[in-house]
Amino acid sequence: MAENGVEDLSPSLLSKLLSIHPQTVSRTIDAAKDSPPITRFPPCAHPPLKQTKKAKEQRIVGRFSPETIEKLRRYVSFFAQYKRVTLKLIKDGREEWLAESDKEQTCRTSIYMNEYYCRLQANFLRSMLEIRTEGKCLIWSVDETWVHKGMRPNIGCTDKEAQKAPLTFIKNGLTAGNSAQWERGERLVIVACLSEHGFRCPLIWRTGKVDDGGDYHKEMNSEEFEKYIQNVFKELVKEAEERELRPVLLMDNASYHSRVLDKMPTTNDRKALKKLSRKEHNIYIVDKMAEDYGVTLVRTPPYMAEFAPIELGWSAMKRAQYDLINRTDDGRVIREKLLEWMENYPAEKCKKNMEHSRKVEEAQKNSGRCLTFSPPSLTTEEVLAAAAEVVDDEDEEAVKEEHSIRSVEL
Repeated sequence: MAENGVEDLSPSLLSKLLSIHPQTVSRTIDAAKDSPPITRFPPCAHPPLKQTKKAKEQRIVGRFSPETIEKLRRYVSFFAQYKRVTLKLIKDGREEWLAESDKEQTCRTSIYMNEYYCRLQANFLRSMLEIRTEGKCLIWSVDETWVHKGMRPNIGCTDKEAQKAPLTFIKNGLTAGNSAQWERGERLVIVACLSEHGFRCPLIWRTGKVDDGGDYHKEMNSEEFEKYIQNVFKELVKEAEERELRPVLLMDNASYHSRVLDKMPTTNDRKALKKLSRKEHNIYIVDKMAEDYGVTLVRTPPYMAEFAPIELGWSAMKRAQYDLINRTDDGRVIREKLLEWMENYPAEKCKKNMEHSRKVEEAQKNSGRCLTFSPPSLTTEEVLAAAAEVVDDEDEEAVKEEHSIRSVEL
């Protein structure tokens, strides 16, 4: 006790400070008389990082120097006086606001530096190169998204004079600023295909659940998707035969796209492993259906939505939704309006979307060793393994759509 500098503390005082019974303190002191003094303390691990939205934003801001933060603030303020500030505008002007000390900062480009993702990207580009070289193909892109009537633009117009005297403006029948936030309302899940001739096989589910701001994938399951995709294969083959083209379907790696027909036994099941034939296990139902219908199924790499033309169609639909949907519309009305919009979507814009994705493929193929990076082919199982690797099941934050505007409070 004396060697550690606490000889002036009596056992009764220690018991009160530590909320421990006095006898326990006395017994511990007596047992420690013959022990050597404490000369060092065991190392402590770093405290876990907070995963709140504010903490993440603070960590992002902390990566940049004060010079960059000040330049970015002035850059945004300058453009905000004349036009709407977008992420593209900020990114294009990074040379003007990024300090020299922060030039090495990277963001989404790190996805392409990951070896596994590069292998998946290379496999996809090789598959599409073979298909496009052969020519005479009809390409459809299938995907899902979700909507609710409360989806509104993240940037609006506010009258500053109305903010100063709101009661006066309201008395004269004018608004006092932005209208009240729309309630989210019922969530609708949409699945459809996009070709160069328009939307194909659109289907909208009314979930009957109020949107909670989270991910929509819990409203979709393998059984529903497989019923839908079977009809897609039929329509795709029918149209391809009419046009005398090869049917090709682009699809991502969502879990409900990849239900296993016969799951491979685990390593604990030794008897089953002895009789194992790999060709009979881990066959994905959708892949088997595509093979039976004679459709070439190509899976897009994870986190690379630019290779899926239908993503451009979803973006156009959600922009149009702001003008289509009214506050009083229920799920039935929203469903009818969106189906009508997809039916009337111009074929010219569909061709531009398909051409845009083709140019993205060409740009990636011409950028380096994309086609020779990895072995000749990857199995569907490897593609799904990489997709599962990037999913954080413990992330409690809501997943936002790419069309939403992300910002960091500086």
